[in-house]
Amino acid sequence: MPDDSTYDRYDNFMGRWSREVAKQFVEWIDADEALSWLDVGCGAGMLSQSVAEQSTSSKVTGIDPLENSIVAARQHPNNAGIVFEVGDAQDLPFDDDQFDIAISGLMIKFIPDKVKAIREMKRVVRPGGIVALYDWDMDSNMNTTRHFWSAVSEVAPERMEDRATDRTPMTETESLAQFFEQSGLGNIEQRTISFSTKFRDIDDYWEPITNNVQNVGKFYDTLSEIQRADVLQKLKESLPIDSDGSISFESRAVAIKGVS
Repeated sequence: MPDDSTYDRYDNFMGRWSREVAKQFVEWIDADEALSWLDVGCGAGMLSQSVAEQSTSSKVTGIDPLENSIVAARQHPNNAGIVFEVGDAQDLPFDDDQFDIAISGLMIKFIPDKVKAIREMKRVVRPGGIVALYDWDMDSNMNTTRHFWSAVSEVAPERMEDRATDRTPMTETESLAQFFEQSGLGNIEQRTISFSTKFRDIDDYWEPITNNVQNVGKFYDTLSEIQRADVLQKLKESLPIDSDGSISFESRAVAIKGVS
């Protein structure tokens, strides 16, 4: 049985966004089929799935430092045929020149030494191979959770200092190109990936974002019942809710690729 407690919680919260970004990201890489791919910081396997679906003859390997994510990825039927291993992005357990493409989605912000991690991706890719990654567009405040944090800042501004202490680290767009250059990659290209996400109603937005185990969910757990109710009410006023109750808004990610 799949590890629903890990896979499904992430999927309900981030899957609807991750899949759309991953699809456009893999298309943008525009690689031939029958290649070997490494997904660094694969989590429960969303990006690896997109590669396997869009490059059906390719070999895909995913690596992540969290054992529970790897267990969930291995057990889920959507990941059949993908190899998943536990490992550190800053010390990849692979030989030099082992893959044609090394990719990463929404991972680089968590790495203490980002250049070291990108150099490791370059090391395990053959000469002429591709290293590519993406993260949310923070420079334009187009990340997927911005409406929640905006509501918090209005109804409980005193809590935003706590959020600044515990928030997930973010990587500025300009830094990505610098990291790639410092890692020795060439032919560096960047692009913005834009997409819209639709929710059935306010509950379809609220429940996944507050029940996840990442920064939003952890922060939500620290709010009082009154603060939670106030944030929800502010979201009902500020989110772009259509006449049928559905919600849709644009988000963006920044992607970068280079040649080994």
